[in-house]
Amino acid sequence: MARLQILELPEGSGDDRPPFVLVIDEWDIDSLDVSNMLNDYWDAFGQKIGARGVLFVDRTIDIPANDTTTYLQQAAEETGATIGEAVRAVTARHLAEERTDIARDRDRLASHKAALLDALGMDRTRDWDDIGNAAVGLRKQRDEQGEAIERVRRLHQPVEHRGQTICWACSDYDFAGRTTDSAPVAYEQCGTLRALDVQQGQT
Repeated sequence: MARLQILELPEGSGDDRPPFVLVIDEWDIDSLDVSNMLNDYWDAFGQKIGARGVLFVDRTIDIPANDTTTYLQQAAEETGATIGEAVRAVTARHLAEERTDIARDRDRLASHKAALLDALGMDRTRDWDDIGNAAVGLRKQRDEQGEAIERVRRLHQPVEHRGQTICWACSDYDFAGRTTDSAPVAYEQCGTLRALDVQQGQT
């Protein structure tokens, strides 16, 4: 029965992860020759997982990096168990470590979720969809507020009037007649812009 192995290649300076070749040994060469569709499948699979190539051979290839015999023999000698018992023990330990990692990640995720719900002012029974919807709503609200502030700033723009820079809106400036319907307000004294600056400085 064919086996599937990974053969790591020397890592180059431009590699973001170690390159590797997909090795399929103990393969029935006769079926390999007549099954082009199967060859195409494995080539496509290799490309999908990032392999540099796929190697088919009809004999057994032992890749030292994949050989766990020495490790298992050492584990068996240390515990006085058989190889089979060592395999089961190692497998059980790895599964326990994986379960511990999963539980740790779950606790960390739950903590992040609780912190987000508190920051959003939402109760702890809400789910991630509620958090996502709230974030979308906050972003929309922020964009709308930003657009409103820009409209106000454009309304309270500076204009030159008789050698003085005044606020257009606060002074009721008439561009056509170059007059003000109210007492001229210096641009730096515009109360609206000051309030906006204070508000945006706080946020």
